[in-house]
Amino acid sequence: MIIKRPLVTEKAIAAQSIGKYSFLVDRKANKNQVATEFKSLFGINPLKVNLFNIKGKVKTNWKTRSPIVHPDRKKAVITIKKDQKIDLLTLKNEK
Repeated sequence: MIIKRPLVTEKAIAAQSIGKYSFLVDRKANKNQVATEFKSLFGINPLKVNLFNIKGKVKTNWKTRSPIVHPDRKKAVITIKKDQKIDLLTLKNEK
């Protein structure tokens, strides 16, 4: 599985309104692999796929004075047509 999970942040949710969806993907994946898996999962042809390597960070747990290592990740931003939507990723605010 190349696409691991959707990326749910404020910036990613705001970009959904213009047709850009963010996912965490496998670190060895390329643009063609991400595009073909996106098409097979959602049945939508992506217009554009952008990949970003995110370097992991080393943080310190100050209670035990031990390092916490966050792993490297790869993010994919997939652009689709504005009239198409993916309902699985939209968050509904119900009050």
